Amino acid sequence: NALIAVIGRTYKTRKRHRRKYSTFFWFLCSLPHINIKTTNERTTNNMNNNNNKMRVSSFKEDSKFSEEKNCELCDEVDYVDPSEMMRTTDETRRRNWIESQSKYAFEGLKVLGHRGSMYHELENTRRSFQVVSEMGCDGFELDVFALKCGTLVVFHGGGGDVSPGKLDGYCNVKGNIHEYTADEVRSKIRFNPDFHGFACPSEKIRNNNDAYIPTLEEILQDAKESGVTVKIELKGPGTEKGAVELVDKLDMVDQVVFSSFKHERIAMVREMRPELNSDGTYKYKTGALFNSKVPDNFVEIALKAGATEVHFKYDTCTKERVERSHKAGLHTMVWFRGPIGMAQDLKSKYRGLGYEGEDMYRIVMATGVQAMCVNRPHILLDAAR
Repeated sequence: NALIAVIGRTYKTRKRHRRKYSTFFWFLCSLPHINIKTTNERTTNNMNNNNNKMRVSSFKEDSKFSEEKNCELCDEVDYVDPSEMMRTTDETRRRNWIESQSKYAFEGLKVLGHRGSMYHELENTRRSFQVVSEMGCDGFELDVFALKCGTLVVFHGGGGDVSPGKLDGYCNVKGNIHEYTADEVRSKIRFNPDFHGFACPSEKIRNNNDAYIPTLEEILQDAKESGVTVKIELKGPGTEKGAVELVDKLDMVDQVVFSSFKHERIAMVREMRPELNSDGTYKYKTGALFNSKVPDNFVEIALKAGATEVHFKYDTCTKERVERSHKAGLHTMVWFRGPIGMAQDLKSKYRGLGYEGEDMYRIVMATGVQAMCVNRPHILLDAAR
């Protein structure tokens, strides 16, 4: 038992001897008359002055410990789900893990701005999307609603995914965006500069002629000129046909991806546009969005809807899910919640990170995901270099 305690201490401090000490450790534990449970408890107490509980799991043939998410014995940390590393308050452990897993990041990672560059300009406005293009991002994501007159506009609003497009708070106007005409939206609706959900400085909203709700056509025309990718989330009902026809009109099929949490909407896009490229892939690209609860059969669900991409919430994207998607021929992207949602997550689950920044991005990058849609694209651009 004394020998085992010494080996345990040496294992932690002398990395180069880890393999032979580990083998000898398990040889001693296999001898008769040694209480393994008591030995492990003593070893753990000697190695952990903070009395954190550790478990030694079964030993692999290559003499390395099997993956144990909370095992602080391992300097060369095995892969764990991103949410696990986001939860840890041990900054050293997190940084070591990021460094060890950075090799798995997708080399051609695409950087997209969520609703544009919302920390620099008002979200979902022409100027916000223009800034994304100017800073060198690969593209941006936007939300689309159909107005009462049929015009498609770019807007997010309140109400979540259950009843999106609410104007309360965002604009201090009652009702939903789809209850107004294009003329009414442009002449009557103004953004609320005091709304806590806007990440940009309030002066970007007050007395700013650029702070208005744009049409989808305005944004697409700008994007066509800059050449960036546009992820169009079909947020409101009745947006599928108009969005597809507008993309056709502007000859932007190669620049656009249609997406939705309501998979019947992207299935409708596929029904309208089933054309294939010469390599057998779909000409019109669509993304199946998934929220916090990703079903086990997410690949089958995406393929059934005719999707070409799978879009995961940032803390549900794992290496295993990414690999399953790629094996099925599906491209992958992660999306981050808006400022209010991210603040809630950071306060309740990921306090150690403090804010949406480089550490969080690099943790997600280690899954091998091909694209990331984030609120701070300028930080991700630096992290991805």
